[in-house]
Order: sequence, then structure tokens, then C-alpha cells
Amino acid sequence: MSIKLGNLTDWVPLSGSIILGASDERSRRVRLYLNCLEPTPLFMAQDGAPARFLATMPAGLELVEFVASGEVEIAADSLDRVVYYQSTETEKMWFDGDGSSFTTIHERQPRNEALEWVMFQQEQNQKRVEQVLRAEMQTQLDRMRTEYENTSSGVHGGAAAQHQKPTPAKGAAAPQDGGGVQPNGGSAVQPAPAGAPGDEQAGAA
Repeated sequence: MSIKLGNLTDWVPLSGSIILGASDERSRRVRLYLNCLEPTPLFMAQDGAPARFLATMPAGLELVEFVASGEVEIAADSLDRVVYYQSTETEKMWFDGDGSSFTTIHERQPRNEALEWVMFQQEQNQKRVEQVLRAEMQTQLDRMRTEYENTSSGVHGGAAAQHQKPTPAKGAAAPQDGGGVQPNGGSAVQPAPAGAPGDEQAGAA
């Protein structure tokens, strides 16, 4: 177990009572570090009110913390108590210097006008190059999109190809009644017209 006391000059004996003041009436968090030789009851009074019991601090290094507004007076139950205290209310937040400063502020020196002009021209050229590159990239994307739309069809884009019905040959005759395809694959036989040579030959025989 280690006990860290810090700077010993910051520890003040609690003789009588201590008054922790405040710059305004707003509530604040008060931290009071106590180093007691023996268990010590503490009492507090605020804004002229009668003293009230605060807490009993055990022997050794302890911390008591509370929220209060305005001035707070804290005292032990007896003047014979051996108590040292340290509070954030009395901490010194700054120290008076001896007047010596080792900090040097360097002011920015103006650049050469010729260098400024060269840097400006370089920046303008860079902007022009970026604009040309963006235009070329946009042109390439437009061309690729057009080629894709013209060559794609069906589910991959564009309109699906329409299937056309086959057209009959010019010299083919339209089928007549009974001239359909027979089940055996042949065509129906057409009756011969009256007075055909075939009939005369059949009668002569």
C-alpha cells in the first residue's frame, strides 16, 4: 500500500475552522482531502445557518466530497484534533513568473513574388488538366453506353428481336378442299375432269 501526499506545503493544519469560499452562488463540487491522526467527526455551517454534522473521518488519508453553494465553513469537534487538510478550493492555478521568457514568436516572412506567380500558374495548369481528363472520361463512358445499347438485346438490354413468319414461295398454289396432307404422308388424288383423254381410252378398251 502506498500513500501519496504530493507537495507537503499544500497541506494546512485544521486549526479552528476553515472557510471555503465561492465567487458566486452557483452549486459546485467541493473536494476536501483530510489526513487525520485519529477518527475525527466533522461539522459544517453554510450561509450563517447553525452547524450540522458532516461526517466522521477515519484515521489516515481520506477524501470527503459534496456539492454546496456559497461559503462553507468546516470544523472538527475539538481543537485538539490533529488534522491536516488540502482542498481544490484553495489550489493555486497559476504561478507568478520571474519575467524571463524563453519563447520566441516567429512571424511569417513574405514569399518571393516570382515564386508566388509560378505556384499560381502551376495550380491553374493542374486544374485545366483535371478538366480535360474528366471530359475525356465522360466521352468514353457515353460511347461505351451507346455501343452497349445498340448491340444488346433481350434480357441484357435493348428490345428483343421479333421472329417473322416464313412467306410461301411465289409459284406454289394454294391447297384446295381435300388437298391436305394424308396420314400416310401422301397427297389426296384429284378427280380427273370430264371428257379427259384417259376416260376415252378406258371406254375403248
